[in-house]
Amino acid sequence: MALGEIYIKLAVSFPNDPKVRALARYGADAGLARDLYVQMCLYCKDLLSDGFVPAEQIGLLVYPLDLEHGNQLAKQLASVGLTKEVSNQEASDKQGWEVCSFLKRNGTREDVERLSQVRAEAGRNGGIKSRKRPAQRPSKANGKQVANQDAQQKGSNTVSVSVEPDGSTTDRDSQTPTVSAGEAGLSVTQRAKRITDAYDVAVPMCKWPAVNAVVIRAINAEAWTDEAVRDALMRHAADNRPVTIDSLRTELDGIAPRIQASRSSPSAPGSAADQRRADVARLREIDRQQREGNPPGTIQGSVSA
Repeated sequence: MALGEIYIKLAVSFPNDPKVRALARYGADAGLARDLYVQMCLYCKDLLSDGFVPAEQIGLLVYPLDLEHGNQLAKQLASVGLTKEVSNQEASDKQGWEVCSFLKRNGTREDVERLSQVRAEAGRNGGIKSRKRPAQRPSKANGKQVANQDAQQKGSNTVSVSVEPDGSTTDRDSQTPTVSAGEAGLSVTQRAKRITDAYDVAVPMCKWPAVNAVVIRAINAEAWTDEAVRDALMRHAADNRPVTIDSLRTELDGIAPRIQASRSSPSAPGSAADQRRADVARLREIDRQQREGNPPGTIQGSVSA
């Protein structure tokens, strides 16, 4: 999509719409009337006129046809229900034509301006807040280190145990709630709906149930605040990216680097190689005792089969 271009929503089945097909009664003018309808939609979207086309604009939209022919085509559109004539005796600027289904598919001026504001705010938030660096996978901690990890475990709802210098242990509550005070009384479904509705405003006609399911998964994880999840979705909307479980988790935590598994030792304890070395050592001990003249009953060890 080129920067600055404006688009209208027009179904691909538009030529087969019953109202459009009804224009066939006007013969060769059917194609001209259909083209005028598209021109009227483009005009309404460009000027955000809420589906209204002034009467004097018809002549420009049908050029190089003359104005009389253009008004005739506009009346043909009205006869099949695609447009409606608007006549106001007191206000000349309110005389013209209304495109009947324009607002249903393209929204009002207020809708467009509100969406533009939401996307601009999401873009600013995405630019101000630096994304997190890829998370480093922590090394395994021993028992003493685990005991000392009390308040450092953010987002944990467990009670940690710390070891005192005298060897005694004390319990300290390290609960760090991920729900703000205003959201404490809401259920997971209600919290997810508020976040998904905010995304739906930024991305009209999104797959609301699919996005809501991803948001519910994020809330149930209890690893991020609702505000963090909402901001991550707004960055998705600003970048025009689809929302999936993986993309949202990556947006929230970053991409964890791959850690190569350490190479295993050539031979683990208890392997065949260790057994062979043990057998050789026993044989050498037996041979040494025999050379020293020790009686058979004093020879220690045995050779495995």
